[in-house]
Amino acid sequence: MELKKREVKYDYLRTLAVFAIIMVHAVPSETLNYRQWLFSAALLPVLLAFVGIYFMLSGLFLLKSGTEDIPGFYRSRFQTIVIPFVCYSGIYYWYYNIHLAVEPLGWQAHLAAFGKGLLTGTIPMTPHLWFMYVIMALYLCAPFLARMMKAMSDRDLKLFLIITLIVQGICTYLPALGLDVGEGLQYMVFKGWLIYFVLGYALKRLYGSSSYLPFAILGIAGFCITMVQKCVTPSFTPGIHDLAPTMMAMAAAVFLFFEHFGDIKAPVPAKVVGHISRYSYSIYLIHYLVLGQAARGLVEKTFIRHYFVPRIICETILTFLISLAAAWIIDGTVGRLLKNTMGAVYYRRKKGKRRE
Repeated sequence: MELKKREVKYDYLRTLAVFAIIMVHAVPSETLNYRQWLFSAALLPVLLAFVGIYFMLSGLFLLKSGTEDIPGFYRSRFQTIVIPFVCYSGIYYWYYNIHLAVEPLGWQAHLAAFGKGLLTGTIPMTPHLWFMYVIMALYLCAPFLARMMKAMSDRDLKLFLIITLIVQGICTYLPALGLDVGEGLQYMVFKGWLIYFVLGYALKRLYGSSSYLPFAILGIAGFCITMVQKCVTPSFTPGIHDLAPTMMAMAAAVFLFFEHFGDIKAPVPAKVVGHISRYSYSIYLIHYLVLGQAARGLVEKTFIRHYFVPRIICETILTFLISLAAAWIIDGTVGRLLKNTMGAVYYRRKKGKRRE
C-alpha cells in the first residue's frame, strides 16, 4: 500500500507496542536496591499501557468497518489469528514437551496433550498467550459490537463509555477497600478488556479531531496516581497494571498522541515500521520463547549482565530482532502453508456447493 494511502501512525504505534511488551518481560521481577525498584516501578506502568493499546488498535479497525459479511469475517480472522496462534503454540509445545522431554511419548498422546493445552491455556511456558484468548473472544463479538457502535449517536457512545468506566472502577477499587460488590456487578457484560477494545474506536470517533492537551493531562495524572500508589501505599494496588482507570488514562493519552502527531511519512522509517507491523502478532507470539531461551542467555555471557538498565535494553532489542527474523521465516513457510491449505479446503467446499 502506498504511504499516502496508509495510516502510518498505526504502524508506528503497533511497532512500539510490541517492543514495549517485550521489554515488560525483560524487566527482572526482583530488584537489588531502591534505585532499581524505582526505575522498574516507573517503567512498567508505561510499558503495560501498550497491552491495552493492542486491544484499542484491534477495536479501532474492526468496530469501524462494520464487518457486514459475518461468515467472511470469521473465516478471515481464523486464517490471520487462530492459525498463527495454533502454529506458534505448537512451537512452544514441541520445544518444551518434545525437544526437552526426558521420556518420549507417542504422537497420539502428544496430539491429545497439545489439543488440551490449547483449550485450557496450559501450553508450557506461555503466560503471555492469555492475550490471544481474550482477543479471540473479542473478535467473536466484533461483528455485533460493530453494528451496535454504528447505531449509537455520539452522545450515546459517550454515555456508554462513562457507565463502563464507572463500573470498572467500582469492580477494581471497592473490593480492595473491603466493600464486596457481590453479584451486583458480576454479570455486567461491558467490563474488563472489552473496554479497551471499544475505547480505541470511541476515542478516534469522538476525540480524534479534538485538542490533545486534556488527554495528555489525564495520562500524566494516571501515571502520577499509579506511582503514588506504589510508593505511598504499596499494599493497596488493585488492578494497578491492567484495568484500573489510571491505566486506561495512560493508554488513551498514548493512543491519541499518535492519532494527532504520529502520521510521519518519512519513506524509510514508514517502510520499516510497516514491515514490522505486518509481523507484530507473530513477534508477540514467539518473543517469550526467544527471550527465555536465546536472548537472555546471550546477554548473560557479556559484561552487560552486571548493569540493570543496559541489560534490560539489550535483552529487549535482541529479543525483538530475533523474534522479527523468526516471525518472517515461520510466517513465510509453515504459516503460509497452513493458510494456503485452509484456503484450498474452503475453495473446494465452496466449489462443491455450487455444483450441487
